[in-house]
Amino acid sequence: MVGLLGFWFYGRPAYRHYQETRSAQQARRFMSKGDYRNASLSARQALQRNPRNVEACRVTAELAELSRSPSALDWRRRVAEFEPTIENKLMLAETALRTQTAPYPLAVQTLDELADAGKGVAAYHAARAELALKLKNTGEAAARFEQASRLEPTNELYQLNVAVLRLQSTNAAVASDARGALERLRASPHLGAVALRWLVMESVARTDLDTAERLSKQLLAGAQCVPADRLQHLTILWEAKSPDFTNYLGAVQNAAVTNAMEIYGLSAWLVSHGLADAALGWLTNCSAKVRSEQPVPLAVVDCYLATKDWAALETFLLEQKWSDREFLRWAFLSRTASEQKQNLAADSRWRTAVREAGDRLGPLVAMLGLATTWGREQAKEDLLWRIAQRFPSERWALLELERLYGKAGNTHGLNKVYSAMASYDSRNFVAQNNWAATSLLLKLNLPKAHALAKEIFTQHPAEGVVASTYAYSLYLQGRTNDSLAVFHKLKPEALEMPAVALYYGVLLSAAGDTNAAGKYLDIAQNANCLPEEKVLVAEAIKHIGSGS
Repeated sequence: MVGLLGFWFYGRPAYRHYQETRSAQQARRFMSKGDYRNASLSARQALQRNPRNVEACRVTAELAELSRSPSALDWRRRVAEFEPTIENKLMLAETALRTQTAPYPLAVQTLDELADAGKGVAAYHAARAELALKLKNTGEAAARFEQASRLEPTNELYQLNVAVLRLQSTNAAVASDARGALERLRASPHLGAVALRWLVMESVARTDLDTAERLSKQLLAGAQCVPADRLQHLTILWEAKSPDFTNYLGAVQNAAVTNAMEIYGLSAWLVSHGLADAALGWLTNCSAKVRSEQPVPLAVVDCYLATKDWAALETFLLEQKWSDREFLRWAFLSRTASEQKQNLAADSRWRTAVREAGDRLGPLVAMLGLATTWGREQAKEDLLWRIAQRFPSERWALLELERLYGKAGNTHGLNKVYSAMASYDSRNFVAQNNWAATSLLLKLNLPKAHALAKEIFTQHPAEGVVASTYAYSLYLQGRTNDSLAVFHKLKPEALEMPAVALYYGVLLSAAGDTNAAGKYLDIAQNANCLPEEKVLVAEAIKHIGSGS
């Protein structure tokens, strides 16, 4: 019995570990074969035995990305947390680029955190290049891809990326050389299809549809053809008004009819080409089994959104259940109510959507994207605060709130943001100083603001913005001469920073030195002033004009 108990005590955990490892390996094998159903089942079995199994989390992330699920962000985040390698963090950044809208704050934060560690890593510069392209900064993208190519000169992918960017050059010679580079890369066993794909796209961009069709047929005949290539061929036939379009569309529909992802892609193509009604008719004729599989229901939603048939969309959504995407269903139901002027129902449904999203980062980010697209500013603000509070490490949420409040001139909002920033990171003296400055402008928590302004200045006396906050604090306490003495210790170039010149000019005017004040108030015109600061400047200028 002792032997049996010992075997149970030591052997059972080992057996569970064996089962966990075996399930994770099976999940990866099923993924490589395209058997996504069994891959999902095996990954779930591994996660039931160990929720921290990295390979199972990685497979689940890939499956979520394939089905366009917002949960992909959560799974990539888990992988990066459990195994914080540069590669896993870069995958998180790439997923954030696909799931967020501009300015892609989560991707920016993740890549910024890798700035030192990724300096000598080609993949890091490639990810930076992708971000730059999303932000339409082709100059930085080209420089990053070239750096990646220098770090890994034998990596043909980076050579291809450089060629693609140069292909868009307005310099005919540069574009021609890039086209030649892509033609040479067509011989590559790994990237030949990718190079050809870009040559097709470039021909379409130049409206050379004959060349585009010829190259596209070569791509379709290759073993590396993917569904996107068939959609590209549809585009060529559509733009050329080819009589072959209808037959080819039917062939693509027949090929896609059992694959939910391909159905979604083709439906999105039809919607983007003004054929939403045709897409909806085709989706309706798909089998009930496929129609229930995501992202096909999302494709139906896109059709109704395109046709603005809000009543039909509402009826469709009310008949559905979307499992882990229920938050999306309720968000779209909120949209239907809003469009039909049912404001109370719209608000109630949106609250339900937020509740269904819960404390999952991916769904919350997805809803943030919807709120941004639909122009729901208050909902966007509330979601950013929810993310900031539920996920303190996601500093991008507070930075985005800072950007929104700064643009709107909302000093109270900024004060709240800086308070949160300072509470999450006690070493962030910039946030502490900004909280003190906005508190002084709003006349809020003055004793604490005065004390904090003095403390930060003691630690960072050479920082111009810190000095101006402390000087303004002294001025509000009736110590104008002491406040000017703070400015006199700064270097002349620091005084001419617009944000510093604003307060220096205001205090010089208050002290009666109107001649010197005018110069700095002129510089202050270039500062991004808050409403309360504009009032200070206006009063100072008025004081100078009155000569009093």
